[in-house]
Amino acid sequence: MALSATAKGARECMWVAETAHLEGETMLPASAARVFFRLTDRLFRACDEKQVYEAALDAIFDTLNCDRASILMFDAQGEMRFVASRGLSETYREAATGHTQWRTGEPQPEPQTITDIDDALESAEVKAINRDEGICALAFVPLVAYGGVVGKFMVYHNAPHQFSRAELDVARAIAHQVGFSLERDIARGLRGRVEQASQLLGSIVENSNDAIISKDLGGIINSWNKGAERLFGYAPIEIIGRSVLTLIPPELHHEEPGIIERVRRGDRIEHFETERVRKDGERIHISLTVSPVKDARGVIVGASKIARDITERKRADEQRQLLINELNHRVKNTLATVQSLVMQTLRNTERSGEARPLIDARLTALARAHDLLTAENWEGAYLREVVERALMAFAAAGSRVEVGGPVVRLTPKQALALSIALHELATNAAKYGAPSGDKGRVKLTWEARDAGGAEMLHLHWCESGGPPVSPPTRVGFGSRLIERNLAYELGGGAHIAFLPEGVEANISTPIERRFVYQWEG
Repeated sequence: MALSATAKGARECMWVAETAHLEGETMLPASAARVFFRLTDRLFRACDEKQVYEAALDAIFDTLNCDRASILMFDAQGEMRFVASRGLSETYREAATGHTQWRTGEPQPEPQTITDIDDALESAEVKAINRDEGICALAFVPLVAYGGVVGKFMVYHNAPHQFSRAELDVARAIAHQVGFSLERDIARGLRGRVEQASQLLGSIVENSNDAIISKDLGGIINSWNKGAERLFGYAPIEIIGRSVLTLIPPELHHEEPGIIERVRRGDRIEHFETERVRKDGERIHISLTVSPVKDARGVIVGASKIARDITERKRADEQRQLLINELNHRVKNTLATVQSLVMQTLRNTERSGEARPLIDARLTALARAHDLLTAENWEGAYLREVVERALMAFAAAGSRVEVGGPVVRLTPKQALALSIALHELATNAAKYGAPSGDKGRVKLTWEARDAGGAEMLHLHWCESGGPPVSPPTRVGFGSRLIERNLAYELGGGAHIAFLPEGVEANISTPIERRFVYQWEG
């Protein structure tokens, strides 16, 4: 039958007393066994270190007939400090703190004794400290836990004292019992910290925004946190015990054997981007981290997975790439337009000095159109705003310029093409057409008409009251730009008529019916 802790302590005391008698030394009091019974019982029931130290000091005084006693322990910095004492002054405790014969964790230490401090191999300072306290004889008894020194207890006599073998054996037995108790308290503290850490880790896992799951090497899901529930839509009761393939699209099932094989080798898979399927069938992009899970023997028995939803990031990346591609396309188109404007201007200008202001004006018109589109994130522009920017050359004409038509939304391509065309009409009119005189007028109107199920936008430019107009002897750049290039760009038609009473231009382009709203005056 196994002995209780109390019975073991009593047996140890009886063995110590027996040994002392056989060696012919002074027999310990018959009450020693009772002292050990009481010590073992108190240590077994102790709830904290203070109760352990008090029980040890009682046993020391009851068995070793000393005048004073103390217990010292190594602190976190490895310094020996008093934790309990009887009969010692505060001055002595402060002076003796840090004095030790052993290093922390030193194995197999032996008790040491000083019969008379005056004869000891100690420094003059240590001797003075003890003489001032009235201490003459001392015994240093190591306290051992987990195979190494963690502290010591001290026995003091006021007069010279020769420590017997029996006394030292009893001191060892007390230290042995106290060491067991300290090991138990250390283990209890470690177990408490492990449990606390386990609870904290469990709380972190359970409340993480990331999906954290575990599975065995067969791919069966064993655990499922709230993050996984939010991400994939399954409650734990619905998914635990099912295959992880439930979450993987059929065409990606080939990923799982490779993941399991790497886990078996002990590999950790970092930030593996893939797709998974929610309970409702929605595809989501995730970043996956997979780590091996080991049992108490260190054998890999499964894997833990941390999945982070990166769907929005993927969409943002795709949108960014789309925008970059679109920007690249627009820049190329813009450069081509600029090149065409410059080349055509130079080709149709006899003197280079006249070309620069024309080029500057046309590029400025193009820049205004770009500014308008940029403000609209290049999603389009309203025709009225395109017209107002293109007719800035008529600012001095004021009320002699009339515009009107429904609210129409243009595509970026239409906005650019019409901006350049209207700029050419407005520039030519300001120099030579109706607004160049005092009474000339310009009227620009537009309307949307149904054309066999499609919607067509028709713009009508009409000048009147200005100088008489004569048809040009040759077709200029502006006319070619409007009648040929503009028709090509807009997919519609354009025509300029040089009537005696003023220039007229008609431009048409298809638009979507949903981009025509209400009439404006």
